Amino acid sequence: MRYKFKFWHKEEKQFISIWSRGWRFEPENGQIYASGMNVTERVDIVQWTGLTDRNGKEIYEGDIMTAHGLNGIVKWIDAGWRVEWKTYDSYLLQVRHGEVIGNIYENLELIDSLEVKHETD
Repeated sequence: MRYKFKFWHKEEKQFISIWSRGWRFEPENGQIYASGMNVTERVDIVQWTGLTDRNGKEIYEGDIMTAHGLNGIVKWIDAGWRVEWKTYDSYLLQVRHGEVIGNIYENLELIDSLEVKHETD
């Protein structure tokens, strides 16, 4: 599996291309640098799970998925990718037939209806 990442800028409230800004990401230590200065605190790093949903869309950490009439958040839990539902969680492989309907950054209205623990700040 190839590692892929997306970067959510906390102040600008949008996904950004760090490379177009001249920033660099070092996956070995999970840090982002701009002109030699560590700017990691400005950005949430979101990793691709290596899987796609039923429509072929890549599934990333923090995505909100729907399956079996439920919505849940994709998270890394206990050394594995899982979807956290309202009352339980399940392995992501079990719900690959589900669909990504948003993410915890751009679709806050979907999170509030989930009633699960979430961290976006």
